[in-house]
Amino acid sequence: MMADDPSRLREKALRAVEAWLRNREWPRFHMLVMLALTGAAGFLFSFLMLKSGIDSMAIRYPLAVALSYLVFLLLLRVWMSGLLPDVGDACDQVLYNAGPVPELDGAGGEIAGEAAGALDFDELVLVLIVLAALCAGLAICLYIVWTAPALLAEVLVDGVVMTAIYRKMRIAGGQYWVYGALRRTWIPALVLAGLFAIAGVAMQALVPHAHSIGQVVSSLSARI
Repeated sequence: MMADDPSRLREKALRAVEAWLRNREWPRFHMLVMLALTGAAGFLFSFLMLKSGIDSMAIRYPLAVALSYLVFLLLLRVWMSGLLPDVGDACDQVLYNAGPVPELDGAGGEIAGEAAGALDFDELVLVLIVLAALCAGLAICLYIVWTAPALLAEVLVDGVVMTAIYRKMRIAGGQYWVYGALRRTWIPALVLAGLFAIAGVAMQALVPHAHSIGQVVSSLSARI
């Protein structure tokens, strides 16, 4: 019944729990809500740092991303706790080999023209850098939402299923849930912080007196 080693059991558990999430939960919607709350926390952190005297967007924005990433991990923990009573079915399927594990499928030009006429070449380059950084940040968020079933399955497996497996097999240790979350998200978070730092530097160079995106947008709107 427990013939498989922990690494093989973990792989089976990941497949089982991901299938369970896809069939019974809305993992991408849950992730979208968590990212929305994380983004709101990032805006709040940036606002509080601005009020505390941190005017540089190049410093404030990546710091806000780092702090909001901690909020994201906390939200993952809360989400996992909410599913603890329901994840037992998937856990039992792995522990007791109850049935086969399902296979998973692989997971405006007119305005720009006016702005180009109002800004010189260096300023236009800075605007494009800001837009590229923000678009890349959005792409990272969409990637996390799209891969949410696998990410959330790993959080549940490492936080719930593998704990039960190790307890049943009387083996000490085992991965804690945060390891899986960090493994799948620390690189996107780091890239996102870097992108916001680049955007902050570009916006500061574009409008030196500005201390926020809103001030940058207002200044550019007045010029076009």
